[in-house]
Amino acid sequence: MRAPVLRGWYAVHRWSSLICTINLLILCITGLLLVFHDEIDAALGQDHRPVAAVVGNAAKPSLQTLVDSAVQGDAQHTVQSMFFPPDEPSLVAMHLGERGSASLRGGKNIIFNMDNGMRQALPVNVETVTGFLLKLHVNLFLGLPGQLFIGLVGLIFVLSIVSGIVIYAPLTRKLVFGILRFGRQARIVQADLHNLFAVTTMVWALVVGLTGAFLAFSPLIIGLWQKTELADIIRTLPAARPHSMVPVDLAIAQARQRAPGKDLAYVFYPGTEYATERHYMVVQRGHSELEQRLFSIVVVDAQDGTVADARGMPWYMQALLLSGPFHFGDYAGLPLKILWALLTLLTATVTVSGFIVWMKRTRAVVVRRNEATLADGLGGQT
Repeated sequence: MRAPVLRGWYAVHRWSSLICTINLLILCITGLLLVFHDEIDAALGQDHRPVAAVVGNAAKPSLQTLVDSAVQGDAQHTVQSMFFPPDEPSLVAMHLGERGSASLRGGKNIIFNMDNGMRQALPVNVETVTGFLLKLHVNLFLGLPGQLFIGLVGLIFVLSIVSGIVIYAPLTRKLVFGILRFGRQARIVQADLHNLFAVTTMVWALVVGLTGAFLAFSPLIIGLWQKTELADIIRTLPAARPHSMVPVDLAIAQARQRAPGKDLAYVFYPGTEYATERHYMVVQRGHSELEQRLFSIVVVDAQDGTVADARGMPWYMQALLLSGPFHFGDYAGLPLKILWALLTLLTATVTVSGFIVWMKRTRAVVVRRNEATLADGLGGQT
C-alpha cells in the first residue's frame, strides 16, 4: 500500500476512533450489564412480567370470546392488535385504542390467560435498573434524536474497525502476528495490546456495531417497510371496510393452514396502521430462539375469512429482527452471555488503550516540537 493511502486510512482510523470513544465506553458498560438483564431483574426482584395462572378444568374460551370480554361495556375502545409472548404461550396481550383510530400509540392493554379466560394483572410499571440502563444504551435519554445519534456512533465505530483492519497488516508486516514487545517503551507495549485485542474482537465487534446501528435506525427501517411492502399490500388488495368481521379465531386458523408449523406472534386488526382497511394481518414466527425473530405475514379478509396474500419480511426487516439477539447475545443461554460479556470487556479495553496510545503519541510529538523550537531559538542566539 502506498504511503499516502496508508496515511489516509490511518487518519480515518484515528479520528473515527476518537470521535466515538466516550459514547463507545458508555455503550460497552451498559451493554455489558444488559447482557445479563434477566439475571439482574431476577436478583433485584424487578422481574414483573405477567405469569400465566394455574389452569383448572375450565373450558378453554375462544379468542373472539376474550375480545368481546375486553370491550364489553366500553363504547369508546376497540381491540386493535394482539400480541402472543413467546415465553408465556398461555397469555395474550390485547391493545385497545379509540374506535376509528389507526394509531397503536396510547390506548390501554389487557392481558388474558387463553386457557381459562381469566384476566391477568398488568406488569408493574416501575423503573427498573435494567430499564434505566436500556434507555441510556439506546438513546441517552434523548428520545428519537438520541437513538439516531447512537446509530451514527455505531456506523462510525464500524468505520473505525474497517480502517483498523486495512492498516493493521502494513503497520505490522515486520512483526510476528500478535506479538507483545514487553521491555520496550510503555507506549509500544500498549499499542501491541491494542492491536492484539482489536484483532481478537474484530469479527464480533463488526457484528455488534452493525446490529446496533440497525436497531438504532429501527424507526426509519419500519417506516420504510410501511411505505413500501405494507403500502403495496394496501394498494393491491380491496380497501373497502368489511360490513361485518369474521371471528379472529377463523382468521388465525386460515393463517395457520396457509403457513403451518409456526407460532402466533401478532394479529393486527383492519383499519390500524399495520393492516389494510379490510384485512387481518396475522404475523407468525418460528420455534427456535433465532426463528422466533423471523416473521411472516398472512393477510386474511375480515369479511369472508379467505386468505388474500401471504408474504415474508423483506431482507432489511429480517436483518432488523435478527439484530436484537445478535447484538445482546441472549439467544443461547448463559454460556453465550458470558462470552458476549468477555468480548465487551475486551472491546472496552481496545477503546481505552487506543486513546492512551494516542494521548502519549500526541504528548511525545508536542515535546519534540517544543525541543525543536527551543533548539532553533538557542541556535539563533549563538
